Amino acid sequence: MNVRRYRARDMRDAMRQVREQQGEDAVILSSRRVDGWLEVVAALEDGASSERVCGQETVGTNRAAQPAAEPARERGAGQGAPSWPADPELTAMRQELRDLRSLMTRQYAESEEARWAARHPLAAECKARLIDRGFSDALARSLAGSILDDSSPEQAWERLRARLSGAIATHRPTILDEGGLLALVGPTGVGKTTTLARIALRQIRRMGPDSVTLVTLDSQRIGATRQLQAFAQMAGISVRVLQNARELRDLARRVDDGHLILVDTAGQAPRAVEDESLFAHLPPDIRAESWLVVSATTQGSALRRVLEAFRKAEPSALVLTKLDEAEQLGEVLSVLLDQHLGLGFVSDGQRIAEDFHRVDTGYLTRLALDDDAGAAGAAGNARETWAAERLAEMEPPRRSRSQSRPSRGVEAASLELIQPVGKGRYATH
Repeated sequence: MNVRRYRARDMRDAMRQVREQQGEDAVILSSRRVDGWLEVVAALEDGASSERVCGQETVGTNRAAQPAAEPARERGAGQGAPSWPADPELTAMRQELRDLRSLMTRQYAESEEARWAARHPLAAECKARLIDRGFSDALARSLAGSILDDSSPEQAWERLRARLSGAIATHRPTILDEGGLLALVGPTGVGKTTTLARIALRQIRRMGPDSVTLVTLDSQRIGATRQLQAFAQMAGISVRVLQNARELRDLARRVDDGHLILVDTAGQAPRAVEDESLFAHLPPDIRAESWLVVSATTQGSALRRVLEAFRKAEPSALVLTKLDEAEQLGEVLSVLLDQHLGLGFVSDGQRIAEDFHRVDTGYLTRLALDDDAGAAGAAGNARETWAAERLAEMEPPRRSRSQSRPSRGVEAASLELIQPVGKGRYATH
């Protein structure tokens, strides 16, 4: 250990002397004022010190002796260099130096954060509120950085809400209008089958029961086929059980243009996702998309693993489910804002039609920020209006009186009464 003491007029002069004498790797151990001078004690590990001294004193000699040293180095490498036992005290001292360096780095970062908070108190308050709501530190600092110092707290929070709402990527799908293959992929337990039923019901309301076909490729979970069959029977649409992508391709070729085939896939753990997408070998004339279904109750780290693993499935959009069951949305939004896929739909309840919506970033932001009672009441009213507008969009096209009558002897199924089929009725976990 090379320990030296320096005297200087100020800290800048002392740091200059330390760098010149011991290099950039030296660590300041202490500093104090003595007789009007600043006394600084710095330390450097012996290995780094000897390398620096040898490099300064023998740079010219090494260049001249390099050809002669090569054979000796080769002989030494062949015989094996002697290994000396490490000194425990020296090892402990090195570890203390590393800990001291890490502590100084953290203290510097904390002091920098404190200086920023002192300069921008309103932004610091908003950042603390965001972190309390589950947002990551980096996202909270980025959002709070846009707040003006002369703003009122209400204006600052409204500006932050608007910026967060504008940062959420959305996806407006065209496959629902143009038809094709739409597969829902994702881990187990996120609500893929229920989401499939919701999309099917939305399509039936908009374009009629002849516009959609349900397909399941889930042969692993007990009761998966029965769950879809129960919904299809009530909705008056067909459901197919297929085994592979080849059968799916043959089915897609037989249907008319504009027909939507909704594909329910088996849930997969992130570590077990297949290496290629379901539609990897489909011809280009067949329109096909995959949507990744994720749950708002998933932890941030687990959600990142899901998004990374299912990149192999080549999804074009996200569906966020179980908003009503999530304690906080800040952690989920922090992850979603850090990737490129846009949100297409969200679900926030058990009702098939009323609780499934196109994504509204304003409403989603209010939920994530968890505003006070007044703002929450306004958000509730906005949610009711939003749901009513979405239901109005899904009204079925007008038909003739003869088409609207059910056939004699057949009881018309009421789509309003369709509820999600509980997995516990048909499967054990």
